[in-house]
Amino acid sequence: MTIKAVLFDIGNVMITWHPENLFRKVITDPGRRAFFLETVVPMDWHVHHDAGVSFADNRISRVERFPEYSDEILAFDTRFDEMLGQPIPETMAVIEELQAQGVPQYALTNMPAEKAQMVFDHIPAFRHMKDVVVSGVEKLIKPDPAIYRLALRRMSLTAPEVFFTDDSAANIEAANALGFVTHLFDRPETLRPALVAAGVLK
Repeated sequence: MTIKAVLFDIGNVMITWHPENLFRKVITDPGRRAFFLETVVPMDWHVHHDAGVSFADNRISRVERFPEYSDEILAFDTRFDEMLGQPIPETMAVIEELQAQGVPQYALTNMPAEKAQMVFDHIPAFRHMKDVVVSGVEKLIKPDPAIYRLALRRMSLTAPEVFFTDDSAANIEAANALGFVTHLFDRPETLRPALVAAGVLK
């Protein structure tokens, strides 16, 4: 079946995102910073933002448990933009090439609804996305198959007609199970060759 569209993850596919980018500045002591990122605000806490819980609600229990880190917990919200790095050049080049060849492009991202537009504004090539499914808006989160099915409905395509790339192996595995043509975004330089191998680019 011919691939008719490309579906991108955003974080660490289109643009880098690492909490350390911010907290290296906020918490200079490496041991204290590691404790904060691994215990106070671990990724299994942050994922609730991606699932639609507001930053204000999600931080209540953390501040109660770790009052000595209340300012730093608040910064996870108020300085979220400082966790972003730069757009990934290889991905930006691929998006421009796909646009030039008339290939429809979409995005499917685990991202807090409150921060989505700010992140999009940091990615110049994002203007080429025809639509974006944001987990925090939909209150569905990868790798739940429901969010992939929602993306397919929004694109009016079947899974085998879509090339999907994501940096999470679990998200790729879920997409594979639904029949997407997939690429694990392990290194930026592997994306274009994968699109060539899939017959999307030449």
